[in-house]
Amino acid sequence: MSKLPTDQHITYQLQYRKCGKPTCGTCKNAAGHGPYWYAYWREGAKLRSGYIGKTQPAGVTPVAAARAEQRLATHRATKVQPVAVEAR
Repeated sequence: MSKLPTDQHITYQLQYRKCGKPTCGTCKNAAGHGPYWYAYWREGAKLRSGYIGKTQPAGVTPVAAARAEQRLATHRATKVQPVAVEAR
């Protein structure tokens, strides 16, 4: 990723990502790969994002990191899991 802007407010989030491979067991049986850190900021009216990686960025405070982890846990808990249906 290119450099993050230094003159903008940046919000950091943890996210899981699906790779799109039809045979990927991680994507089929779990939330996806990750969690990975992403940065979000605005340039005018456009929302921009950038991939950071697996390690927590240096600019993230412990409070913001805990909030990102809580959002991630809440998101995983509210996702509806597929129900197995038996064939007759």
